[in-house]
Amino acid sequence: MTEKFHAIESKINKPVTYFLMGLIWIAVILIIIVTGTVFSFFCNNFRQYLENDPGIFFTLFIAQLLLMFCCIVLIMALTHRKKQKIRKAMVDEKGVTFYNNRNTIIETILYKDLQSAQNSSGDVQICNTQTIKYGKTTLRIYLKNKAGKILPATVDFNFELVILSNQYDLYRQFLLGIQHFRPDLRITPQTIEQYNLTSEPQKTEFGIFEYIMAAVFILAAAGLVYVVILLMKMFV
Repeated sequence: MTEKFHAIESKINKPVTYFLMGLIWIAVILIIIVTGTVFSFFCNNFRQYLENDPGIFFTLFIAQLLLMFCCIVLIMALTHRKKQKIRKAMVDEKGVTFYNNRNTIIETILYKDLQSAQNSSGDVQICNTQTIKYGKTTLRIYLKNKAGKILPATVDFNFELVILSNQYDLYRQFLLGIQHFRPDLRITPQTIEQYNLTSEPQKTEFGIFEYIMAAVFILAAAGLVYVVILLMKMFV
């Protein structure tokens, strides 16, 4: 690699990200509506069910608590600790830098800081949390801590609540940087093969799996709306 090493910045897949975020907020709104409907029904028939059918009374009470808990968890996931969430990554000749939504640096992994693994078949290797093709993918590297001990670390371009359109390119460019600036490190054959480090990168396209997932999300949203309408007809 004799040409100048160029930097790559992460790109958010806005249609998919906004679509998923919209579904989450729709779920929050629907839960609030259902919670309000159940609460209204619960209050209007409080004494009747408490005296005549305590089983339904406690069922409605527990359902109300569960709905409120789900709503709080979803809202916290969307709004809590935004400053600590990674929203952008930059891979350049120094390594990879992660930023939050205010463009403040959260973490930096430099090529010069990478270490050789002591008891491993490779110094850099791909890790899949699932065996399926579309499972979460990360890179395992090795860094030295403050005590001087070499420990495994992770390079992760799977951002919370954000879908990247060039995740593959970010991993590949980081690995190319290792090949270029740290040829002493061993990249496992599986990693080299998956990211085409000996040839030109493959272009990623919106395939049948993505279309199926989009259809599933749309049907799920329609189903939630239908359930809410039925509940409102039953309780109102």
